Amino acid sequence: MNPSSTKRGLQRRLELTRITALTSCLLGMLLPSAGAVDEGAAARELSNFKAWLEREHPGYGCDEGPAAFQNQTVEAAYGGRRFYYVLTYTRGIPSPFKNSLSMVVQVSEDAEVRPVDSSSPASLQPGLMRVTSVSSAQRAAAAVLILAMGDPGERRWRFSESLISIRKTRKGWVCRYQHGDESHTSQVTFDKSGKLSGIQCNPPPVP
Repeated sequence: MNPSSTKRGLQRRLELTRITALTSCLLGMLLPSAGAVDEGAAARELSNFKAWLEREHPGYGCDEGPAAFQNQTVEAAYGGRRFYYVLTYTRGIPSPFKNSLSMVVQVSEDAEVRPVDSSSPASLQPGLMRVTSVSSAQRAAAAVLILAMGDPGERRWRFSESLISIRKTRKGWVCRYQHGDESHTSQVTFDKSGKLSGIQCNPPPVP
C-alpha cells in the first residue's frame, strides 16, 4: 500500500472526526436540552399557580409552598406529570393562619390551574401508570395516597410501597394501607384494566 495514500486517508478521517465533533458542539449550544425545557415549563407553571392563588385565595396562609410537589414515588408513578402544592399542617389546635389552605394542583400549558380532588378517581387518574402486577399496584396506590394526603414529605405517614397490601379480585386490584391500626385503613382500587376506580382516605384524627 502506498504510504502517502495511507497518510492522506488518515488525515481525511481525522478531519471528518473534528467536523462531526464541532457540529455536535454547535447543535448543543443552539438547541436547548430537554432538562432546560422542563425547568422553564416548571417555572412558568409555578408562577401561574402563585398568581392563581393570589387571585382565587387572597390572604391565604400555609406552612409549605407554593412549591413543586417533589416526591420520588409520585414521580415514578406519574412519569412526566408535574404537580404543585400548598400545605397547612394538621394540628389539634386552631390553625395560626386566618385563611389556611392546603391543596395539590396541576397547571396546563394554557395556564389553567386544576386542583386535584383527593376523593375523585377521575381527578387522580390522568398520567397515572397502568396497574398490571402486584408491584405496579403498590407503586400506583402509594402515589395516589401521597397526592391525596397533599404532603410530598410524608410527614405523618410514610407510604412505602412495601407497606401497601394487595388483593387481586375478578374486578381488579384492592390496595390497602393501615394508619397504625385496622380501624384506620385507607383503600385504593383499580379496575381490571388497571385504571384507578376508587379511593378512600381514613387516617386517624390528630390528637
